Amino acid sequence: MTYDPNSDQEYFPEEQNQDPQGIPQQEEPAAFEEQPTAEPHPEEEFTGAYANNNAAEEPDSGYRGKFSAKASYDPTEEQSESPQDEPPVYGADTNPQPPEAAEPDYPAPPYPKDEPPYPNQEDDYPPESHQAPYQEEAPQEPYSPDFDVPPAPQEPARPRVRAIKKGRPRRKKGEGLFGIPNLLVTGVWVALTLLISLTLGRLVWVCAAEILAFGREDKTVTITVYETDTIDDITKKLARAELIHYPGLFKLYAQFAVDEGEIRPGTWDLNTKYDYHALVKMMSPSSTRSVVKVMIPEGYTCRQIFALLEENKVCTVQDITSYAAYGELNDYWFLEGVTRGDKYCLEGFLFPDTYEFYQNDTSKNVLTKMLNNFEKHFDESMQGKIQTLNAHLSDLMRRDGKGQDYINSHLFTVRDVVNVASMIEKETSSAQEGYTIASVIYNRLFCWQGNPAYLNIDATIVYALDGKTDLTAEDLRVDSPYNTYTHTGLTPGPISNPGLSSLTAALEPADTNYYYYVLDPTVGSHIFATTQAEHDANRAKVGG
Repeated sequence: MTYDPNSDQEYFPEEQNQDPQGIPQQEEPAAFEEQPTAEPHPEEEFTGAYANNNAAEEPDSGYRGKFSAKASYDPTEEQSESPQDEPPVYGADTNPQPPEAAEPDYPAPPYPKDEPPYPNQEDDYPPESHQAPYQEEAPQEPYSPDFDVPPAPQEPARPRVRAIKKGRPRRKKGEGLFGIPNLLVTGVWVALTLLISLTLGRLVWVCAAEILAFGREDKTVTITVYETDTIDDITKKLARAELIHYPGLFKLYAQFAVDEGEIRPGTWDLNTKYDYHALVKMMSPSSTRSVVKVMIPEGYTCRQIFALLEENKVCTVQDITSYAAYGELNDYWFLEGVTRGDKYCLEGFLFPDTYEFYQNDTSKNVLTKMLNNFEKHFDESMQGKIQTLNAHLSDLMRRDGKGQDYINSHLFTVRDVVNVASMIEKETSSAQEGYTIASVIYNRLFCWQGNPAYLNIDATIVYALDGKTDLTAEDLRVDSPYNTYTHTGLTPGPISNPGLSSLTAALEPADTNYYYYVLDPTVGSHIFATTQAEHDANRAKVGG
């Protein structure tokens, strides 16, 4: 039988002389060993350089080159026609035996683990259960691929090459940054470190000297803080007064060290030797609050009272006028009908008296104390006198021929009483004289024999002109609702804050027929008259 080195058949030289039926002619072996059937290789599987790396390793067949046992065979491929590529064929017709030198050394095929070798039997062949039926194999031509399968190239081991790092070149020994010698670099770094240290040290010293007020002169400075002032406004005022030199540093200090509301409005006496902590403390409620006595004279206007309070460092004019116009006040019965919004809307109700206030007190505390004092003095007995006054005024209006509707619409309220009392306060020179002046005012208002009710009181002009006392003929024609020479009746509101005597005189007027009076400066009292002729004579007498 022809031997194909690439076939699945094993080569046994002892079986070369078999007959066509496959019966051996030589001596039988002692025991016939069944050979395991080889698994056919898939057509697409290659060996050598193209072998599957996951496949199990096959035993070496002993052949090398392109006729190695590991080479794959494809019977469908055409055989090469070149006689040089054809392998030698061994068989009965050609070479009875291959050269012994080329005989491969096949290892004995292993037996299957579950089938031991056949035991010695009398028969020459294995049992039928283990003997495959004989089939004559068709002669196979030797396979010769038309290309050489090179062995898998083995890459030589490459030496490990370190990656070249791009960057600055390696400095030479003894060189520093940018090729500068290390000694010079060290000197530069030392100089920079000293410069930075000195700069920081000086900065720390300047900040410490500013915050702690080192080396300041002893000088007292007064500043005023309003309720509407922000920390920026306060800082600017401190800087203008030379109490601080670095506004930004003070604002930074106030941001972390000053609580909200710690700096209060008021007029503060501060010293340039105060450090930041002392400055804030002296403008805060935690500072020692001095008590000051303030005497408010009778007949002072709100403008005069507010200026006096600021002068005594109780509160500022700006704060108290703003609070008088818009601040929240208690529900006082006598303020009924008072329109808020004007800075002098409380005129007539700030009772004149001697008060004790805290310095840098709040506007609410100051106004509340004065309004409470008015309520205290204008008690229920005085409220009852308003009814008695209205009865007297009704009688005057009836004598002047006024009807009941007119009388009912002109009855007095507490605010009207205060309005008349404020005029009395400005016109009188003594408490006793106030009752007679009150009668002149009521006679002109309600019973002047049909004449227009012009009061012709100079004090109302002075109020309209914000305190101007040297009146001229032009001033008497000023366009103001407080001008009683050009407007009849009462003024829109009180022109001063009357005392208790003037309030009493307004409630209890004398019953007279006087319509005129003139001041006698020699005695400091007024001369009263009923007619215009008498009045002109009195004016000529006193030089008025």
